[in-house]
Amino acid sequence: MDNVLGKILAARDQRAALRGEISTSGQASLSLNLNIPAYPKSDEKIHSCFEQVLIELKRHLLSHRILIDSSKEYCATDEAGDFYVVPLHDNKVSIKQIKQATEKFEESHILGRLLDVDITNKEGEPVSSGKAKLCYFCNEKPALVCMREQNHSYTDIRQKINVDIDEYLSQIKKDKICKELAANALKSLLHEVALSPKPGLVDRFSNGSHDDMDFSTFVDSASVLSVYFKEIAEYGFSFTKNDLKDALPELRRIGLLMEEDMFRETHGINTHKGAIFLLGFSLFVSAYLISKNNFTYQAFVELIKDLNGNLVERELGRKLYNQDQTHGEVCFEKYGNKGRGIRGEIQAGLPCVFQHAIPVLESHLQKEKQINDKILHKSLTHALLALIANNNDSNILFRKGIKVLEELKQKAQTTFVHFTDDKFECLYNDLIDYCEKNHISPGGSADLLAVSYFIFAVHKNHSNPHV
Repeated sequence: MDNVLGKILAARDQRAALRGEISTSGQASLSLNLNIPAYPKSDEKIHSCFEQVLIELKRHLLSHRILIDSSKEYCATDEAGDFYVVPLHDNKVSIKQIKQATEKFEESHILGRLLDVDITNKEGEPVSSGKAKLCYFCNEKPALVCMREQNHSYTDIRQKINVDIDEYLSQIKKDKICKELAANALKSLLHEVALSPKPGLVDRFSNGSHDDMDFSTFVDSASVLSVYFKEIAEYGFSFTKNDLKDALPELRRIGLLMEEDMFRETHGINTHKGAIFLLGFSLFVSAYLISKNNFTYQAFVELIKDLNGNLVERELGRKLYNQDQTHGEVCFEKYGNKGRGIRGEIQAGLPCVFQHAIPVLESHLQKEKQINDKILHKSLTHALLALIANNNDSNILFRKGIKVLEELKQKAQTTFVHFTDDKFECLYNDLIDYCEKNHISPGGSADLLAVSYFIFAVHKNHSNPHV
């Protein structure tokens, strides 16, 4: 024990020497360490916490226009724990104001008193606010008093530190992942509508088979929907109930809000109703699985099926309200399983997505480190053809009937097969002409393309090869 104490004291002497060297060069300094009692002063978890706090501290300093000499920064883990020190440039703010800014950082941080940001002036003297810091454990008495009176055991303090760091790191992870998922959801909608040209669908340069919507309608709609994506992801990440179906009422509530905002923004035009349904579930399931380090395609399929159960029978086999039949109900009654539409697709675990679209996306994009517009255009076009060729789009069934749907699927399949040869361009243009002349819009396949790209992107970032 004496040997450990000696090493700790030696490490602290080295820290003092580093500050002294900085003051000798005529600069003030800033340092960061964590107040970890007992030994060891650092481990893998504490070090991860320290690294995150340091990132936040640097951002805080920059936001207050406090400049550091990053070319001379020192960061290491020794017997006294994790430690960072850096010279301060000549700042327009005074050394007292710098101290006040760092105190604000400590006081507003979730870990509070666990953080210790020290400032020394150009003479190497510590800059003090004169305030007595409260005890980290009880937050009632001054820290020095509790330490002198030994009011709290090292075991209790370390346990609290462990719990607090777990909570802090979990929140950091949650926020990072949910922002990433929300961004990928918005990207998927924007990349789908931007894909040009497309058969019968709105794109950058054409309204396709539509006369009530254009490219800007879709961009506006995607923008208002995007504010909900992080909320859904956070709900999935934090969901702890055993029965996943308990999440359905809240998911429906958010979905209804999204539909209301979509229709308000588009003046009653349905741009993304199918995408709201698909992406809502996909965001929730993805976040839920990632929170448990268990994201795989198989796990996603099993969970989406479990979440929806007998969705088709519940929502298409009987009326929820005393209203006229919906398009989905008409198709299901008339065409049976072929008319199950998007509900049937999601109840079955999104087979069009996983059996047709994602394999195509992987063949184009899996090994690409940086995806440019040309590569993305090629992969999304190929995947869209795979979806149109295999998706029993209920929108087309309702408006055009089964004969037209099968004809469209066959044309798409032929075009898909010739994707890499000289016939492709001619076949693809013929498919576009066919859709426009017959006023066919494979909107269900467009929604599936967006969710396919979303799930592919999530899998690329978060798949666990050990699961």
